[in-house]
Amino acid sequence: MSANFVLRAGLGLFAASYLLISHAGELVSIPTRASVTQGIYIEEGASTSPSTAATSAAHWIVVLFAGDDGAVDLREGGPARMRGNFLLRSSAYWNTLGAIPVVFDAPSDYARGMDDSFRLSDEQAQDVAAAVALLRKKYPDAKIALVGTSRGSISVGNILKREPQVADAYVMTSPVTLPGRGGPGLAGVSWEHGAARVLVLSNKGDGCVVSPFWSAKKMAEAGGFDFIEVSSDAGASRMPEACKANSPHGYLGIETQVLDAVNGWLGAAPSTN
Repeated sequence: MSANFVLRAGLGLFAASYLLISHAGELVSIPTRASVTQGIYIEEGASTSPSTAATSAAHWIVVLFAGDDGAVDLREGGPARMRGNFLLRSSAYWNTLGAIPVVFDAPSDYARGMDDSFRLSDEQAQDVAAAVALLRKKYPDAKIALVGTSRGSISVGNILKREPQVADAYVMTSPVTLPGRGGPGLAGVSWEHGAARVLVLSNKGDGCVVSPFWSAKKMAEAGGFDFIEVSSDAGASRMPEACKANSPHGYLGIETQVLDAVNGWLGAAPSTN
């Protein structure tokens, strides 16, 4: 059975200090499909002093899928675009806990950005699988979690449906569950129950029209996924800003509490499906 959790988070600082640390790591280009390369950025070694929560996140590789079009334009110094994205802001948090965050970019044939159709494709699944295969070879003793936010959750949901054995855990935050101008999102997608360990996390205050709280909860219930509910109302509440980072959709003001909840879930014993 799935598990449901409620996180009542009061408003804190806009971001903890580790959410403001600049990126430092290794840029890797992986051959995937014919004449296509997939860029990832491995942020190993940028950690600060380990916290008391380190036992949860340690030994995890946390692959981060940004929202919007997913094209973060990776450079030697890290992402050149979308640095304000909730997940990209979280990279130093994972380092602090002993985990290794990895930023996932758009592939070379979609360098200007991925639409929903591509995120839901077999080609996208091949790119993700190739990245995970490299990470497993590089870190053979680590577990791998694929973590997406907003439209990044479409990429995570796609590989979960097509090849659930690829990763050890899947996390979808503020998932795009309803169709809109950007495409179908995860509307109509179904998953095999118990095929993988999955968490859905949503903000009751999310005002983005394609990722409402009720729909995320419904998706989690239908898939038999674990579900964490948070509640905040800081930031933009009107479209289109309601679908951007500085809003409840991007967990403005409660980033740390949300990341702690995901970290706690990763370190917990899997629920029985």
